Amino acid sequence: MKLVGLALIYTALTLALLVAFTVLICIRANKKKAKSSDGKVTTITTTPISLLEVKVTLPFKVIFGEIKVAEKFDPPEIAQIPKTRLGEGTLGTLFKVVLQCGSIITIRKIREGLIMNASGLELWINFFGGMKNDWLLPILFSFWYGGEAFILYEYLILGSLEELLHGSEGVQFTPLNWEIRKKIALYAAQAVALIHSRVTKNGEPLICGVIKASNILIRVDFSACLSSYETPYLVPLEMIVKRNPGRVAPELKYHYQKTFTQKSDVYSFGILLLELITGQRPSMTNLSAYLREKKIKGAALDNLCDTKMGSEVNESMVEMIEIAWSCLSCKPRDRPSMDDVVHRIQVS
Repeated sequence: MKLVGLALIYTALTLALLVAFTVLICIRANKKKAKSSDGKVTTITTTPISLLEVKVTLPFKVIFGEIKVAEKFDPPEIAQIPKTRLGEGTLGTLFKVVLQCGSIITIRKIREGLIMNASGLELWINFFGGMKNDWLLPILFSFWYGGEAFILYEYLILGSLEELLHGSEGVQFTPLNWEIRKKIALYAAQAVALIHSRVTKNGEPLICGVIKASNILIRVDFSACLSSYETPYLVPLEMIVKRNPGRVAPELKYHYQKTFTQKSDVYSFGILLLELITGQRPSMTNLSAYLREKKIKGAALDNLCDTKMGSEVNESMVEMIEIAWSCLSCKPRDRPSMDDVVHRIQVS
């Protein structure tokens, strides 16, 4: 017991000395020298700052960002400022951040388990950061801070297609009519086709992994852009498949194939089209099986359409269902290319 008592006394004395030493440093740091009118030097001691007001600044390193953009953002401020959580994605948690200057941005904190290969992370963020197009949500800036990786994006006030389709409050409560849904489908198809037209530094064709409503972001004019297109290059395939039930191609779900392909992207896009048409979540309803059952039974396809769009069904809706059906072929080779999908949506 005596040893325990001595240990407690020793710990308390150590903490007291540490606090006293810190306060002394604060006092010394706040002493200012000023010259009076007669030339004498006067030492002015200001009130020491509270220990709670001391901001901890950890090491940081820029991963990606143009100089003019880098000057606009302060990584320590961004990392420590209060954030509003927007959602949890495969790549990491997404936050809304209001900077001291008043600007609003979206910031993603990369999932901790994904940053073991730091050099690979930096390589892919720089690669995709260099891709600029209106159909893609650009990476504005990316940095390390205290061993954690962050990616900054533009903040879009309408949020994602998932929020607009399935939301129940605020601006998300407004139903989307068919013309807006078709417009969004075209933008999304063009974005995926653009990704498919590019290659990696090794000459391999790019893929998107999973195309889903939460990754389709909507601007105020209801044009759309694709986000999280870097995910399949930073996250293991198994994790993506597990976190996206109902959205991945059967060859991936049942392990016939061990890598994403452009044809598996086409299947995933077909699911997105059905989600736009039916208003149903793929995670709640097996949309592919649902459509297949309707096809086999020869049932009218117009009763697939989301009732929020109204009761009238036009030829464009039926054609979009047919496009989705072709994308959902069980055989990858029978699925169309994304360029073909874009063309069919344009003429539908």
